[in-house]
Amino acid sequence: MKPEDAPKTARMELRATEYQKSVIEMAASLVGESVTSYVLSKALDDAHRIIRENHVTELSLADWERFSALLAEDAAPNEHLKNALRAYREQVAE
Repeated sequence: MKPEDAPKTARMELRATEYQKSVIEMAASLVGESVTSYVLSKALDDAHRIIRENHVTELSLADWERFSALLAEDAAPNEHLKNALRAYREQVAE
């Protein structure tokens, strides 16, 4: 079952001015949605956009090619990486 198909049991409340409420009600009516559906869809769209912008890194083609080349290099680990691995192994062994 997709998350959007799950039963709607969680509740949210908000406070608005009369003006804000009437504008939202009018917009919802104009697009043929209930106020709940309208507000929820707009909030979810914005939430998904914000999450995507903060968790996805987009690269130009040139940057992607450089990144890919660096990953493909057979470089020896530097001291910082060796120390990090050592610290990780010590922490996991505890």
